[in-house]
Amino acid sequence: MTACRAGWCIIFAMTVTSDTVHRSESAAAAVCGGLTNAIWRLAWPITLSQALFMLPGLYDSLWLARLGAGAQAAAGLAVSVRITLISVLMALSGASGAVVARYVGAEDQRNADLATLQAVILMVLSSGTLGLFGFLLAEPLMRLAGADATVLPLAVGYARVLFAGLIAMELVPSVGGMLNTAGAPQVRLTMMLWVMGTQLVAQPFLTRQFGIEGAAASVVGAHLVGMLWGLRVLLCGRATVRIDLHALRIDLPMMRRIVRIALPAVIQRGAPNLAASLLIRLVATYGSGLLAVWVVANRVLGVAQVPGTGISGAASAMVGLNLGAKQVQRAKQAVWFICRVALVIAAALTLILLVSAPWVLGWFNLEPETLAPGTVMLRWLCLGYLVQTVTLVYDAAQVGAGDTVSPMLVNLAALWLVQLPLAWLLAKGLGIGPQGIWLGLLVGWCLQAVLMVRRYHEARWQAVRL
Repeated sequence: MTACRAGWCIIFAMTVTSDTVHRSESAAAAVCGGLTNAIWRLAWPITLSQALFMLPGLYDSLWLARLGAGAQAAAGLAVSVRITLISVLMALSGASGAVVARYVGAEDQRNADLATLQAVILMVLSSGTLGLFGFLLAEPLMRLAGADATVLPLAVGYARVLFAGLIAMELVPSVGGMLNTAGAPQVRLTMMLWVMGTQLVAQPFLTRQFGIEGAAASVVGAHLVGMLWGLRVLLCGRATVRIDLHALRIDLPMMRRIVRIALPAVIQRGAPNLAASLLIRLVATYGSGLLAVWVVANRVLGVAQVPGTGISGAASAMVGLNLGAKQVQRAKQAVWFICRVALVIAAALTLILLVSAPWVLGWFNLEPETLAPGTVMLRWLCLGYLVQTVTLVYDAAQVGAGDTVSPMLVNLAALWLVQLPLAWLLAKGLGIGPQGIWLGLLVGWCLQAVLMVRRYHEARWQAVRL
């Protein structure tokens, strides 16, 4: 009941402020004035919106816990498959953000608006196609992900609802991510407030009435509300860019520009996403109990990663906008400053999670015998999170410049040549068991961070022409 009241309060606040103009000064501040102030203007709404982006999944887990460990495992499998398939959307979001930010930084409003329209068209077409594919092939996809006979029907039911609403599920983060990089982070923040407020109200009712499918429907419905609000902002011209329906058309040269940058990013985003799907299959071999803990631990860690992810979003925007304004040195200074701040915050959160891991996992109604190995798992993942913070910042900086090739090469080398083979070798080949997986993950993440920083300092991103 408390959650429902909180949801209604958020929805009421959004209704009252829905006509607020979102033409923020963040984009202008990014290319002039004090560096700290510019980063702050971008970072706080991005970080807050990222927190709100992670909370629906965590809130979903709390309600799924009432349905049992099988529901947690089923939702985890469905989400892992969805994340693997939406690498295309992640790539389009990053690529379109880089293109739009260059035009905004260069004060070329016409092309900034045109790029925004073409990006949204590409996102709708891609998410609609992937949603249809996932809906029709939900059962074989869940079997491929490692669902056993007990979990399979639950996973298929959850997955079909998710894929039926994939356009709404993906346009919120994709359009929001593009606008973050373009210097309008307040738009995504308000979209996520609509999502969270709606889900707080809808999830208790739908989960109680319809079980696991109701839980999935509440997540999809909440994102539908957020998507509609965000599109309204763009149509009304209340952001740094707008969509003009009178100019609705396919512009192939602009689409090609976005797709050219997005293609390497499909692999860049797809490599870790597919790696995560294979890892969840490896974890599933140790039973649904440990799989449920894996799902919960990753959602908890996702919330802990919010500050690093949010601040790295500011790095992407600062690089894209300042390259558009031809201020390379300011972009470099911003990335270095952001990395230091992100590491300090990540170190503090890592320490808190290392100490409180058993207590945190106790919230989720997990099987008692899985709490001890789950605590070990979460602590290993916390150490990896600290290293991943560095990767997030330097990855975002290069993508903001339109250099998606460098992160692609790093992800392929670190995750596919080292992390996955090592995790399997330690866990299965040498018989260490689950702890071998956690060790393999940590080694892979450390290598990924080292390679990403080295690639950034080679300065290939400075020469990218969009």
